[in-house]
Amino acid sequence: MIGYLPDRDYRYVEINRTLRQSYPKLLAEVTAELQNAGGHLFCDPVSELLFINDEFTASLVIARSFESQNGSLRWRLRFDTGMVPDITIAVRMDRSNERPQDYYIFPSIDMNTNRLRLAEDNALSLDAYRFDSLDFFYSMAARSTFREAA
Repeated sequence: MIGYLPDRDYRYVEINRTLRQSYPKLLAEVTAELQNAGGHLFCDPVSELLFINDEFTASLVIARSFESQNGSLRWRLRFDTGMVPDITIAVRMDRSNERPQDYYIFPSIDMNTNRLRLAEDNALSLDAYRFDSLDFFYSMAARSTFREAA
């Protein structure tokens, strides 16, 4: 209002607040779809770590997009090394940070870092984990009878 222009763009603070508020809804959608696929799960109310079919664990991370100086999109991911989930689902948000753009499904065995930077297009070593939807992840929770599997 007084015409002061800060040296730094602080819009990310409000974006982060909005993403934190949308996290419970996204987590609820993921758990509902896992159950629809036939999975049995428990969501730890404190850590929000998902225990799926008593076989593996998963965590959900939302990655805010931001523009680099040349106008291309970037994302920074922080993996929760304290919980050590078997799988981390990284949700890359679109340019407006209003909707998921795509998803990365990272197995812990392949992640040897607690931070990761993603560009719009990455090396195959990273983009091999990229998916347009979480259908593949949901199929991992599906159960089959022995007769169907044979």
